This record gives sequence, C-alpha cells and structure tokens, in this order.
Amino acid sequence: MRGLFSLLLLLVMCLRPVPRLGAMVVRDYTPSRHDRFYSGGDKHFVGGRYDFSGVGFGRASHWVTLVSDNCFLTAYHRRPSTGEEVTFWSTNSLDGPSYTYMVAGGARVGSTDLWVGWFDRAVVVDASIARYPVPVLEASKHYCGLELYNYGMKQRVGRNVLDKFDQVRIGGSSGWSIWYGYGHRAHCLVGGDETALRAGDSGAPSFAVFNSHLALIGIHWAKTQFPPGSYDTFVPEYYDQINDILAERGQSLRRSWDWK
Repeated sequence: MRGLFSLLLLLVMCLRPVPRLGAMVVRDYTPSRHDRFYSGGDKHFVGGRYDFSGVGFGRASHWVTLVSDNCFLTAYHRRPSTGEEVTFWSTNSLDGPSYTYMVAGGARVGSTDLWVGWFDRAVVVDASIARYPVPVLEASKHYCGLELYNYGMKQRVGRNVLDKFDQVRIGGSSGWSIWYGYGHRAHCLVGGDETALRAGDSGAPSFAVFNSHLALIGIHWAKTQFPPGSYDTFVPEYYDQINDILAERGQSLRRSWDWK
C-alpha cells in the first residue's frame, strides 16, 4: 500500500507562494464557525475551546508556530526572511492584545521541509502567547485516526483526520509526512469542517488535542490531486533534531504531557 501511495508523488503540488493567495478550503465554510477572528454576535468558532495564540503571521504572509520562548517552526520552502515582522494575537479577537517580533534567523531541520526560526536572543515572547508541545508516542500507528485542527490562510481553522504516513520527496525536501484526505473517510467524521490545503497555507500548523490542550502534529507542506488531500511534515518524527537546534539557544521543546 505504501509503495502504491508513493507513486502519487508524481501528482503532488508543493504549496509554493503565488501572486494571489487564496484561503484554506473548508467543506462547509461558515465565517462564524471557521474564522478565528470573526467578530459577529453569532460566533461559534470550531476551535473556541483551545488556544491558538501561538500561531503567528508575518507581514509577508508567512506562518510561524511558537514552540519555545523565542523559537518557532515553519516550512523550509516558505520560511520568513530575516527582518520580517511576525504578529501573534493573545485571543481570538483582533481587538485583543497583539505582539510583534522581528525574525532574526533560523536553521533547516536536516533535509526536511521544517525550519526552526527565532527572534533575537534578548526577546522573550509575551507570556500570554502559547508555546506548543509536541506529542511523542510509542509508534506512528498510535497517531493514525487522530482528529486534527488545521490552521490556514485567512486565519481559518477546520478539522480533518490523520489518514496515513509516508516518506516523501518534494521540491528538494524529503522526510516523513502525514496525509489527510478531502472527500474521504474524514468527511464522515468531521463533516462540514473538513479541510484541504491551498497555496499560502504552507508553514501553518496542524494540531491534535492532548490533555485538553493543543499539541503540534504537523507543518503544512503540500497537496495531492489524486486522491485529493494534503501533506504535513510530521513534527514528532523530528523531535530530537528540533531540540538540538533549540538547545544551541538555551531552549527546548516540551512533550505534550509536560503541561502544568
């Protein structure tokens, strides 16, 4: 099965920047449910129970996901440049507190599409902004079937189901990925919240819920056409490599059970 699925790489489209960025696809998109910053009185946000404050967005439309006091993860092929300003919002309202920081550098994680970025060493991101843990389970099979909260362009949030793992090579990067389909098994499980990635979503996160909190599972990488679906780089697979980079800056990842 894995060999057959790998053949589909010929049909994979890496989510490269394009002049006009769209919005992440949500099957039955409703602003009051799927827009994080919707301000109407009928808001019933799909992610309302969880903290999305650690998802930042840059002035040049790059995504970052905070994993320590001043380090973040994003996609290598769509990483922010040094000097780009990134903003985080403490709440699910644009009227709430926001904090802006300047990217100071970063490092690729091996040959993957993951990139660890950082702000200046003197910067500690405000304590109101979430630092996301990474769940490290005994075997990859234990992640299959997890319900995902996918974040994407236009500050949309939807859901999907982790279907498969595969080792892929796309656009000069290679590594372990997760795949979640569109119009597939997930439609029965998450209904109108089902997501599909589009250009501009690369670098944004997919989360699963552990201990009633969001934990980082994937960073958006690419999409497939046949069958329709989306690839994320599988973050837990690279826990140690990411931690090695963070250690050089005196920081570390947390596992999902480290919540206090």
